[in-house]
Amino acid sequence: MKRVKLSLNYKGLDASGKRVFGNTILTKLTGNANYPTPSPSLLVLQTAINNLDAAINDPNPSTVTIESKELYLEKVLYALKGYVEFACDDDVEKAVSSGFELSKNSGTRPKLFTVKQGQLSGSVELQCPYKANAAYVWEYINDPINQNTWVQFKVSNGTTVTLSGLTPGTKYWFRVKTIVQDVEQPYTDPHQVHVV
Repeated sequence: MKRVKLSLNYKGLDASGKRVFGNTILTKLTGNANYPTPSPSLLVLQTAINNLDAAINDPNPSTVTIESKELYLEKVLYALKGYVEFACDDDVEKAVSSGFELSKNSGTRPKLFTVKQGQLSGSVELQCPYKANAAYVWEYINDPINQNTWVQFKVSNGTTVTLSGLTPGTKYWFRVKTIVQDVEQPYTDPHQVHVV
């Protein structure tokens, strides 16, 4: 299941703008240790950029030729975007190091996310109403936050869960993300609770 989704932010750009966008991706991927063998290769991307550049700067430019070279560059960029989404292994920082931006999923984050003390000592109740046909992935971490040590404690179809067995007197952070139609959405902003 693909979590990181990237975007090709070149809508509304003319051929020159797409050439610049392609050069940005080329620069970001050149020597990028996260992607040692991009597919298609950077040579293919460089050739697509050069061909579009030549078509734009031709003394007698042809609209048909420019559009053809522009379309080919788009196809190469689309393939590279798919490669990065796969090769990043769901690591957001690694994904954006490619020069591509994260896809904006408007309205996909849970709108409400609350954490309150549970009825028993060392427990909390979390609630995240979103919508039907969604699954929820719940995580927590001890304070201070360390991005590498989030603990997934529950995957549910319900919007409310209780977590017990926490250490009273300790601060914890909690977050949740939804899975809608097999697509994982971004995590909520984390909430902190001092467990009693």
